[in-house]
Amino acid sequence: MKTFLAAAAVTLCALALPAQTASAATAQAANPVKALKAQLAPGKGVKIVESSSITVDFSVDEQAMQVQVNTRSTGTLAFGKGTVRGADLRVSMSSRQKAASPPYRVVAEGKNAYVTNPGIAKALPAGRSWIQARTSERENSLLDMGVTPADLQFMLDNSAEVTTGEYAGTAKLADFRHDKSAGEGDVEFQLYFDKNNLLTRAIVDTTTYPDGDSTSYDKMAFHTDTRFSGWGATVKINPPAPGKVISEKKLDAKTRKAVIKAGYPDVGPF
Repeated sequence: MKTFLAAAAVTLCALALPAQTASAATAQAANPVKALKAQLAPGKGVKIVESSSITVDFSVDEQAMQVQVNTRSTGTLAFGKGTVRGADLRVSMSSRQKAASPPYRVVAEGKNAYVTNPGIAKALPAGRSWIQARTSERENSLLDMGVTPADLQFMLDNSAEVTTGEYAGTAKLADFRHDKSAGEGDVEFQLYFDKNNLLTRAIVDTTTYPDGDSTSYDKMAFHTDTRFSGWGATVKINPPAPGKVISEKKLDAKTRKAVIKAGYPDVGPF
């Protein structure tokens, strides 16, 4: 559950919960996890609406400062066997410091992301309407917007049922990410399910603080609220035709400036 913000690592915030044993939570988790696994099949997908924000508190010359960036993504995820294989999303971004950028569309598959909107298409060379970016990471972060069965099992194992179909829980960041080097942070999450035990909403919040050697920020908070609908729909997402695409690496300085003004994210879509 990550999303389009090129700021640093993402982590999550703590909340007091009703008492419940891990074994009871595990028993309750079985049906939702099984229901999710049954959906993760080639040719199927789900619609999502995700609102996220990252807020960074820092100091400059002993003066407290804050920067916040907000992102809203709507569209469709396409599944492969047990995972997300493709995405077609409309993305808008804004911040407190400047006006919202024009929204754009991004299609993701493999390690690639293809970005367009009317302004971007107009700024590109004749015949081209999409910009291709390729991630250097092992995985495409744009395909990490869903909740995996392992994620869901972990959250249910560390949560309590607040009311029918609604759970709330917390975890330490290192445990949540299964990475002892993840740093100091706490995770707060809320999960909502329909009558078929399918996830309809997941809210995750993070607050993290720098290690002792870092002075780049005082506190960072990340919030994501993802809504799911249309589980089981037939979905097929294809990248744009090669003749319509130009690599981000081939943009000259003038064209790059024009497409960023038209809404292409200046740090890239990942």
